[in-house]
Amino acid sequence: MRAIGKGSLASLLAVGLHFTRIILLAAFIGLSIAMVVVPLVSLFMSAFGAGDIGVDAGDYIEISHHFVTFSVMLFVANRLLEILKTLRFGSPFVGENADRFRGVGYALLIGEGAKVAFGFLTLFIDSSASINTSIITWLAIIAVFVLAEVFREGARMKEEQDLTV
Repeated sequence: MRAIGKGSLASLLAVGLHFTRIILLAAFIGLSIAMVVVPLVSLFMSAFGAGDIGVDAGDYIEISHHFVTFSVMLFVANRLLEILKTLRFGSPFVGENADRFRGVGYALLIGEGAKVAFGFLTLFIDSSASINTSIITWLAIIAVFVLAEVFREGARMKEEQDLTV
């Protein structure tokens, strides 16, 4: 199977990422609604004396954590689709792809930073939510930034080669 062009591995990956993006978008919309509705329902239930629906601060932190996670995943899927588009057309070493990889790195960094922040919040609120991170994730984030620089250098070299007669 070819790596680039129509009917290539990049095209197959793009199809899979399109389906993934649809699922992520649905989850993102659902979590966006939950971020607004859950506190309001809890507030109205307690205000009208209808009882408590059993949603505490720990549950809301968990919903917020999932919201941030799906936001990051949706952003990364969109950037990967843009990178795959350039690969399918046979020109992956462009400056824009280096910027896209750097954006993916920053998004992952924000997501992991938020995970650490949510983990600290669960320490102060008596919560059973389990939010943890690993060294492998941090190494992967560093690898994405390295890959961004590789693509930046590849784009520079390709541009230099195109100018050579």
